[in-house]
Amino acid sequence: MTLKSEIEKIDDGFFAALNAMFEGDVAPMEALWSHADDVIYMGPSPDLFHIGWKVTDQDWVAQGRALLGGSIKVLNRHVVLGDTLATVHHVAEASGQGDGSGIRMRGTNVYRHEGGAWKLIAHHSDPLPYIDL
Repeated sequence: MTLKSEIEKIDDGFFAALNAMFEGDVAPMEALWSHADDVIYMGPSPDLFHIGWKVTDQDWVAQGRALLGGSIKVLNRHVVLGDTLATVHHVAEASGQGDGSGIRMRGTNVYRHEGGAWKLIAHHSDPLPYIDL
Protein backbone atom coordinates (compact mmCIF):
# COMPACT_ATOMS: atom_id res chain seq x y z
CA MET A 1 0.00 0.00 0.00
CA THR A 2 1.30 3.42 -0.93
CA LEU A 3 1.75 5.89 1.91
CA LYS A 4 0.67 9.53 1.76
CA SER A 5 4.31 10.51 2.27
CA GLU A 6 5.19 8.68 -0.97
CA ILE A 7 2.55 10.67 -2.86
CA GLU A 8 3.84 13.90 -1.29
CA LYS A 9 7.33 13.03 -2.55
CA ILE A 10 5.96 12.36 -6.05
CA ASP A 11 4.05 15.66 -5.90
CA ASP A 12 7.27 17.42 -4.84
CA GLY A 13 8.60 16.05 -8.12
CA PHE A 14 5.85 17.92 -9.95
CA PHE A 15 7.02 21.22 -8.46
CA ALA A 16 10.65 20.36 -9.20
CA ALA A 17 9.56 19.64 -12.78
CA LEU A 18 7.78 23.01 -12.96
CA ASN A 19 10.93 24.79 -11.78
CA ALA A 20 13.00 22.90 -14.37
CA MET A 21 10.47 23.82 -17.06
CA PHE A 22 10.75 27.51 -16.09
CA GLU A 23 14.44 27.19 -17.03
CA GLY A 24 13.72 25.37 -20.30
CA ASP A 25 14.03 21.71 -19.26
CA VAL A 26 10.74 19.87 -19.90
CA ALA A 27 12.15 16.33 -19.56
CA PRO A 28 11.22 15.99 -15.85
CA MET A 29 7.65 17.08 -16.61
CA GLU A 30 7.38 14.65 -19.51
CA ALA A 31 8.63 11.81 -17.28
CA LEU A 32 6.10 12.61 -14.54
CA TRP A 33 2.96 12.54 -16.72
CA SER A 34 1.03 9.56 -18.01
CA HIS A 35 1.17 9.54 -21.80
CA ALA A 36 -2.45 8.38 -22.08
CA ASP A 37 -5.22 9.96 -24.13
CA ASP A 38 -7.33 10.70 -21.03
CA VAL A 39 -4.94 13.09 -19.24
CA ILE A 40 -6.11 16.66 -18.73
CA TYR A 41 -4.15 19.86 -18.16
CA MET A 42 -5.94 23.03 -17.06
CA GLY A 43 -3.31 25.63 -16.21
CA PRO A 44 -3.77 29.16 -14.90
CA SER A 45 -4.58 30.71 -18.29
CA PRO A 46 -8.34 31.14 -18.75
CA ASP A 47 -8.47 29.22 -22.04
CA LEU A 48 -6.06 26.42 -21.13
CA PHE A 49 -7.98 23.13 -21.29
CA HIS A 50 -6.01 20.30 -22.89
CA ILE A 51 -7.19 16.70 -23.07
CA GLY A 52 -4.72 14.00 -24.06
CA TRP A 53 -0.98 13.63 -23.67
CA LYS A 54 0.01 14.90 -27.13
CA VAL A 55 -1.54 18.37 -26.76
CA THR A 56 -0.55 18.56 -23.08
CA ASP A 57 3.08 17.83 -23.95
CA GLN A 58 3.02 20.41 -26.74
CA ASP A 59 1.98 23.03 -24.19
CA TRP A 60 4.73 22.08 -21.72
CA VAL A 61 7.31 22.17 -24.53
CA ALA A 62 6.12 25.65 -25.56
CA GLN A 63 6.34 26.86 -21.96
CA GLY A 64 9.85 25.44 -21.68
CA ARG A 65 10.94 27.24 -24.84
CA ALA A 66 9.59 30.51 -23.41
CA LEU A 67 12.20 30.35 -20.61
CA LEU A 68 9.72 31.82 -18.13
CA GLY A 69 12.15 31.90 -15.21
CA GLY A 70 11.09 32.26 -11.61
CA SER A 71 10.19 29.48 -9.23
CA ILE A 72 7.29 27.86 -7.41
CA LYS A 73 7.05 26.15 -4.03
CA VAL A 74 4.31 24.36 -2.09
CA LEU A 75 2.95 26.17 0.97
CA ASN A 76 0.45 23.52 2.06
CA ARG A 77 -0.97 20.32 0.69
CA HIS A 78 -3.68 17.72 1.34
CA VAL A 79 -3.46 14.17 -0.04
CA VAL A 80 -6.44 11.87 -0.62
CA LEU A 81 -5.18 8.38 -1.39
CA GLY A 82 -6.97 5.41 -2.96
CA ASP A 83 -5.75 2.13 -4.37
CA THR A 84 -5.11 3.36 -7.92
CA LEU A 85 -5.75 7.12 -7.70
CA ALA A 86 -4.27 9.82 -5.51
CA THR A 87 -5.49 13.41 -5.40
CA VAL A 88 -3.34 16.24 -4.10
CA HIS A 89 -4.78 19.68 -3.37
CA HIS A 90 -2.23 22.41 -2.74
CA VAL A 91 -1.56 26.08 -2.31
CA ALA A 92 1.71 27.21 -3.83
CA GLU A 93 3.62 30.43 -4.22
CA ALA A 94 5.17 31.38 -7.54
CA SER A 95 7.81 34.09 -7.73
CA GLY A 96 8.91 36.09 -10.73
CA GLN A 97 12.36 36.35 -12.23
CA GLY A 98 14.05 37.86 -9.20
CA ASP A 99 11.99 41.04 -9.39
CA GLY A 100 10.12 40.47 -6.12
CA SER A 101 6.83 39.74 -7.85
CA GLY A 102 4.84 36.74 -6.77
CA ILE A 103 1.44 35.14 -6.73
CA ARG A 104 -0.26 32.43 -4.75
CA MET A 105 -1.88 29.61 -6.67
CA ARG A 106 -4.23 26.81 -5.71
CA GLY A 107 -4.23 23.58 -7.59
CA THR A 108 -5.11 19.94 -7.80
CA ASN A 109 -3.02 17.09 -9.15
CA VAL A 110 -4.41 13.60 -9.75
CA TYR A 111 -2.05 10.65 -10.01
CA ARG A 112 -2.90 7.17 -11.29
CA HIS A 113 -0.96 4.01 -10.52
CA GLU A 114 -0.14 2.56 -13.94
CA GLY A 115 2.64 0.30 -15.13
CA GLY A 116 4.02 -0.02 -11.59
CA ALA A 117 4.41 3.75 -11.08
CA TRP A 118 2.33 6.76 -10.08
CA LYS A 119 1.80 9.05 -13.08
CA LEU A 120 0.14 12.46 -13.26
CA ILE A 121 -3.15 12.32 -15.17
CA ALA A 122 -4.71 15.68 -14.26
CA HIS A 123 -3.43 19.11 -13.26
CA HIS A 124 -5.58 22.14 -12.57
CA SER A 125 -4.40 25.47 -11.17
CA ASP A 126 -5.79 28.96 -10.63
CA PRO A 127 -4.27 32.14 -9.24
CA LEU A 128 -5.74 33.05 -5.87
CA PRO A 129 -7.49 36.42 -5.92
CA TYR A 130 -6.84 38.71 -3.00
CA ILE A 131 -10.02 40.20 -1.67
CA ASP A 132 -10.22 42.48 1.34
CA LEU A 133 -13.09 41.28 3.50
